[in-house]
Amino acid sequence: MIEYRRANAGDIDELVRLKIEFMKEALKIETCFDDKEMKDSLTDYFNKTIHNDSLNDWLAIDNSRIIGTSGLCFYTLPPSYKNITGNVAYIMNMYTDPAYRGKGIASQLFEKMIFEVKKLGHKKISLHATDKGKPVYLKYGLKKSIMKWCLI
Repeated sequence: MIEYRRANAGDIDELVRLKIEFMKEALKIETCFDDKEMKDSLTDYFNKTIHNDSLNDWLAIDNSRIIGTSGLCFYTLPPSYKNITGNVAYIMNMYTDPAYRGKGIASQLFEKMIFEVKKLGHKKISLHATDKGKPVYLKYGLKKSIMKWCLI
């Protein structure tokens, strides 16, 4: 049975590993320019953001092994009539181990993030979708805009 939970500081090494796997697959590259530099940079990023709650990562775990992840970070734009607070939740790093795809894991992770967004009172969600991810987002009513998918 797959377990879902928020990531914590003890998960940073796995978050780094999964982010690199995601980038290599999404960008269709064999390796990053400098894996050590990328790992160090990602480790610094996750250390900062997990501790100050500017990143909300969810994990899918099967038998103690992290097999999926999703990230949610927050930023603020100038207020507009469509988003009076200017607060935006940005979904990133949706990744499921290839052996576990097609089993609803990404949908479960996405639902966890949508719940968090609503709980925090954000009205706007944005993301950049890969072709593989689009069906999940369409299922939940996100609408395609010029460069990203937005729930307004």
